[in-house]
Amino acid sequence: MLKIRKEQMEALSASMRGQFEQRMVKHLREKFSDRTENLSDERMRIVVQDIVKKAESYGIEYEDDIRRFIEYVVIYGTRLDVREGTRWIGDILRRKDLDGTAKMDLIDERELEMFRS
Repeated sequence: MLKIRKEQMEALSASMRGQFEQRMVKHLREKFSDRTENLSDERMRIVVQDIVKKAESYGIEYEDDIRRFIEYVVIYGTRLDVREGTRWIGDILRRKDLDGTAKMDLIDERELEMFRS
């Protein structure tokens, strides 16, 4: 039987996180080139790391959900959860009755409704 030590799991997790961060930097450069053109890759990685921590504080854990959260932060700014015009996002994020995916789905739905109006 294969046994993975705690240190190995932590190293694997760090490696996977690094790969995710690189994918997000690339994704943001492609999708939001006008907002990222003046940032170095290293600075963008730090920004992604900070946003991931914020997402996790709201119970957002899955890669796709974190990607969506990162996109909203790029669009609305880091204070999207408390700022006047986007406080509704914070209201959803603080809900204890929803998991991370449900929160992001609800934000997407509200955003789509606002876009259609």
